[in-house]
Order: sequence, then C-alpha cells, then structure tokens
Amino acid sequence: MRSFYNITFLIFLFLFSQNSAFTQDLSGTWNGRFSLKGSARHWSFELDMEQDHADIKGIGKQIELSKKDQSRNVNSTFTIGGNFDGQYLSYDMEEVIFLKSSNGQCLSKCEYKLNETLSKYQFVGECQRNGIFYKNNQYFPDHSACKIPAITEVVFEKAKDINGRKTETVETVLVNNNNNNNNNNNNNKVTIKIWDNDKVDGDVVSLNLNGIWILKNYRLKKHPKNIIIDLPEDSNELVLFAENLGKIPPNTASISIWNGREEIKSLVLNSDKGRSEAIKILKY
Repeated sequence: MRSFYNITFLIFLFLFSQNSAFTQDLSGTWNGRFSLKGSARHWSFELDMEQDHADIKGIGKQIELSKKDQSRNVNSTFTIGGNFDGQYLSYDMEEVIFLKSSNGQCLSKCEYKLNETLSKYQFVGECQRNGIFYKNNQYFPDHSACKIPAITEVVFEKAKDINGRKTETVETVLVNNNNNNNNNNNNNKVTIKIWDNDKVDGDVVSLNLNGIWILKNYRLKKHPKNIIIDLPEDSNELVLFAENLGKIPPNTASISIWNGREEIKSLVLNSDKGRSEAIKILKY
C-alpha cells in the first residue's frame, strides 16, 4: 500500500511540474533588438508568438527604425517553430514570408533564457546561422555562406499587465543618448508632455515607467504638463493607465517625447478599464 501511495505522489509531482513549467504564457507580441556580436549597430524586430504547452510557433519581423523621422520599414518576415520549458526558449527560423533584400538571407536557430523585471518579461540570448540559405523563394541547405560563424545577440521583451489590465505596446521610439541639443547635464533625461488631445472631458490618468509611477491621478488639461524623466535602461516602457473614462470613453491623451529642444515623437494613446497602451523608448 505504501508503494502505491509513493507512486501516486510521484505521478502528482510530475504532472504538477509539467503544468507549472508552462504557467508563463508567451502568446502575444514581443518587441526586441539584435546586433551582430561585437557590433554597435542594432536592428529592431517584433515577434508574434503562440504557445501550446511546450510548443511555440509564430511570425517574426525584422524592422528598421529611422533615427531621422521614427518611421518603420519591414526588411523581412519569417515564421518560427520551437519549444519553451518554462525557463529556456529555443526556436528555428522556418520559412521566409517576405525579404526586402535581393541578396538573400541565412536562416538561424536561436536560444534564450527568460528573465523577469518589475515591469516586463524579457528573453536574452543568441542566434546562430543554421546553414540554410534563402533566396528568390528557394532554400539551399548546407550553403557555404551560412557556415561562416556569425553570432547575433538578442534581447526581446513584453510589458507586464498592470493591476490586471493588459498592456499593449503601440509605438517604438528611438532617443539619441548623446544628443547635443539636450539642455540637461544628464543625457539620460527626456521630457514627456501630456495633455487632453480633444475636448477636455475629465479624463484622469497615471503614467508608469518601467514599473514605477511617475504621474498619479492626473486630470488632463488642454495645456501640456511637462515631466522630466530619467531613462534608466536601454529599453524603457511608458504606460498610460486610465483612472477613469471621462465623459467620452475611452480615456485618450496626447503625449510627446522631447530630447532637449528636439521633439522626437508625438502621438495619441488610448486606455480603458481593460487595456493600457504603451510606448517603448529605446536609447541608442
């Protein structure tokens, strides 16, 4: 009888460990940056993942962000397939859907470790060429160009929900960390301006930067409120949190980001009782 209970207990532990390993749902849009190891140049990408237990599939986009006008250009789109064990994610690039360059591209295999911060989930790892070359809708295994070692360092992340509300990153902004037009002595500082973008209808909002409240229960006005903030990380998440819906839902706010005397970006964020929109601010 004792052996029966021992076996039952071991089975329970196994099932529990299998379920707990996948309590972190990776489904959704992840944003990140990658660079060739040893290079100062960075590229941006988005990864839309779907998780079914340990199995991962999705679509990735390599995106070039313009430092001049903040425009986005998609250089390539591809599918991925792999697995997640609760701590480590590995996947292969499987099919190329779109490739802007006519020169072709080497496909990659990638491995990452999951980290968790106050405000986001983050994968950090590397990608290496897997030997397959793609060009003109054809795949060439064991291609000589793709056997040359080239390690890509990758970081991609997803903002955590705040107070039970889904956080959705709707825009990515680049900020020059060495902007000579910056009047502040600390080049990590930028100015956030926030105001009611339409009719003032009693919208009350809070702003969260990397898990820290930098503005709480502020009633939006027609004239901008200036907030000088530090950008403590290379990748920063600014979230608009609706404290109410005003007279005309949803809660909307105009936000502009300034680096010294230079306006980097101006946009409108919308948030309600179930969803908060966010801006990712990247330093370069």
